[in-house]
Amino acid sequence: MPPIEKLSIPAPEPPLLWMLASIPHDSNAPDVSDSTSYNAPRSLRILIVEDEILIALDMRDLLEESGHVVVGIADSADHAVAIAVRERPDLILMDIVLAGPHDGIDAALELRERLDVPSLFITAHPDLPMRERAEAARPLGFLVKPLDEGTLRRVLARL
Repeated sequence: MPPIEKLSIPAPEPPLLWMLASIPHDSNAPDVSDSTSYNAPRSLRILIVEDEILIALDMRDLLEESGHVVVGIADSADHAVAIAVRERPDLILMDIVLAGPHDGIDAALELRERLDVPSLFITAHPDLPMRERAEAARPLGFLVKPLDEGTLRRVLARL
């Protein structure tokens, strides 16, 4: 399969709400007034790839409260590749089912090959054929929606 950016179909511009959501907060530091915040042992630069805006924003808040830096939010495979090439994240939280002609597995395969960036897949539709296809991207693992905050924090703390 040719790289996503070399396909003749141009990537549509994301809606304005997505463009605003993909801009990282000015401060990625946890709110010290929040006694429930969790500090990860190592701060990671993370790209969120999720086509449901409310889920993406919740993930961003959770990651930033945990001391990580969210380098962007993408709603499609094409958008994910563009942001990852520009920002060079340490990790990609990748939804598998995305809008558009390519899915999260396509993006994860390309980004693993081009940038050697690992993905942590997040999906609401876990099935064996999809998981077998996703294994080619050498993911760090799979999480099932609805996402459990504690599980995500524990997984990220081990990285």
